[in-house]
Amino acid sequence: MTNARANPTRFRSFADRLSWLPAIGIASVPVIVVPAILWARVTFHVLHPDADPKVYLTISRAISDPAIGEPFAFWITIAAAILWLSVQVILWMFVAEHPRPPAIGVTRDRIARGLWPVMWVAMTAACVGMVMLSHHRFGSTTGENRLHMIGSYVFFAGQAATILFAAIYHSLVAPARAAGDTAFFPARWRARAGYVVVAAAALYGVFFRIKSMDFGPATRWIVSVYVELETVLILVFLTYLAAFFVDVSRFSRSRGVARETAAVSGEAVPNPTS
Repeated sequence: MTNARANPTRFRSFADRLSWLPAIGIASVPVIVVPAILWARVTFHVLHPDADPKVYLTISRAISDPAIGEPFAFWITIAAAILWLSVQVILWMFVAEHPRPPAIGVTRDRIARGLWPVMWVAMTAACVGMVMLSHHRFGSTTGENRLHMIGSYVFFAGQAATILFAAIYHSLVAPARAAGDTAFFPARWRARAGYVVVAAAALYGVFFRIKSMDFGPATRWIVSVYVELETVLILVFLTYLAAFFVDVSRFSRSRGVARETAAVSGEAVPNPTS
């Protein structure tokens, strides 16, 4: 405490540097996941040039080769851990920046607060699904195939549900923030972008459903779209979360400065939601 009082500028500078860590974590997830997916698909083509072209090259098929699947699982597990920690900071920001009940209304306030734990559960499930689908792969046993598919479903459903709930949350709080929303991406933008992402997930679900049906000459095109949509949807998921980079860095910095100022002055950091 004595050092903090004697050197407030140094500690504020230290807080500024630490404030970038959560934001860097958010941005690092797509930097890890997207190259890993592209590497897996390209490497599968290189290692299996004679693979049956009628079996579409999804991510699941690409990582079925242990030479590809093992390193893929390593990086995806790291990304899942970073993603889970990053989302904790995003949820913390939601809680800290939540409008006071009189501004949002009692009913909206209760619904919005109820979405916080729901988002946490959905995102936790998505991260667990990432680990499951990468460590349990096609080609070994029926049990492994089943666990891989469960992991895939949990990942896609968990990600889509998290973003849907986040969009609903921001739709609820947007009117209360309309006058003074200084976020880089205001609540209305977060809501609209979230609904677009969910719509993309629904479109992927349609192609997933119809990919095995016979549409004549169009069947090959439908399968191709399905395969590419898988990668695109993952990119869209992660881009939505990465879009919080600026706001999370600002939030972390403001909280860090507030704590250092409180340490110097001996006061407690106020709770914005109280």
